[in-house]
Amino acid sequence: MVIGQPFLMPSNNKIIQHNELSIHSFVNGFSFCTQSKIDFLPLNNDPEEFKKAFEEYIDYYPKNTLSAISLIHFEHPSAFVPKALFNEKFLERYLSYYKLDKGDQSFGYDIMSESDQVNVYSYSTKIKSLLETAENSFQETHYNTILSRTILNLTSNAKDQIQLFVHLQKDCMDLFLTKGNTIDFHNRFSTLSEDEFLYYVFFVVEQFDLESNVFEIVFLGKIDFFNSFYDAIKLYHENIRFHREIIISKQATENHNAPFLAQYFS
Repeated sequence: MVIGQPFLMPSNNKIIQHNELSIHSFVNGFSFCTQSKIDFLPLNNDPEEFKKAFEEYIDYYPKNTLSAISLIHFEHPSAFVPKALFNEKFLERYLSYYKLDKGDQSFGYDIMSESDQVNVYSYSTKIKSLLETAENSFQETHYNTILSRTILNLTSNAKDQIQLFVHLQKDCMDLFLTKGNTIDFHNRFSTLSEDEFLYYVFFVVEQFDLESNVFEIVFLGKIDFFNSFYDAIKLYHENIRFHREIIISKQATENHNAPFLAQYFS
């Protein structure tokens, strides 16, 4: 498999189409997403055994039967860099805020022309080597690129409205604070309980001195798995909305760490 160069994604995300495969890479394994099903392949301690299982899954699809393959990185948070200040030589420096295993890191970036920013991210060199052994070619991106474009599309007519977008994953969440059609802040936080979830939401609210009556909390997706988080925030904030109350299948929830993005291909 040949890793594609950083590429300019379309402005509008789309649902996975027929004969498309989207491979979503997490620290604990891969979710293989097609229009009909989602499978999860966990990493194990035997690299050769895992490599064999991975290649068997890819080889299940005869060559040239897939119209497109994408790799979406979920392993680590990313950093947005203003396009005017971006220098490809400093990818590791842009991510210095995060603790990285310097001996096992490759770096990538997505150019986002609509916001004049570059999204810089890291992933395992071992994963890159594994993917390069397969025959199918693919393009890669980071999930924050998809989220930020989704959010900017949603805020395109928001004028001066302040919104806090919440994207829940099984062990963490992403927060995007917007004013009008500008993302003022974003970060990923570990959230293993409702208390941690509430702590980080209101940490951001306090840091930006937001009055409860002037901002809206928008959840990306409404997923049964996260009902306890929705119920928790409703005790403290009334202005809440769900974007895309789509039905997320039980299979997607079980086999994908970020169910809202399980059905997206970009």
